[in-house]
Amino acid sequence: MMSDVGFLLKVIQENAERHANQIFKTVDLTSSQVRVLKLLRSRGSERTTQKDIEHYLKVSHPTVVGILQRLEQKGFIRTEFDGPDKRDKYVYRTKKEEELFEQMKSHHDAMERLLTNGLTQEQVVQLKELLKTVYENVK
Repeated sequence: MMSDVGFLLKVIQENAERHANQIFKTVDLTSSQVRVLKLLRSRGSERTTQKDIEHYLKVSHPTVVGILQRLEQKGFIRTEFDGPDKRDKYVYRTKKEEELFEQMKSHHDAMERLLTNGLTQEQVVQLKELLKTVYENVK
């Protein structure tokens, strides 16, 4: 079973998620909440809707609503209805998120080091290319 690609990917993802949740627990965030913050940061000044986040995380509307409510309660984001029809809910980072960014980056870097420990730089590049191919095969 340990040679089954799907099983290995699942086990790796579950363990990485467990490690990430332990790290982010120190700043009262879950890995899903961190992914939302990373998405918002990666989009820079581009406006992000709740629907964009649903597509990015590949989760349901109610799941994203819960994630965003908790992030807003913690002061990391703000949301508002905007646009011509007032149906789109936009999500924005706050000053508190900006202050947390460097700490999050160091945690992300630590996770990357954990995942690639024992691999050469060339192997890391190859691994990323292989994983991108696997992702393209299943998306």
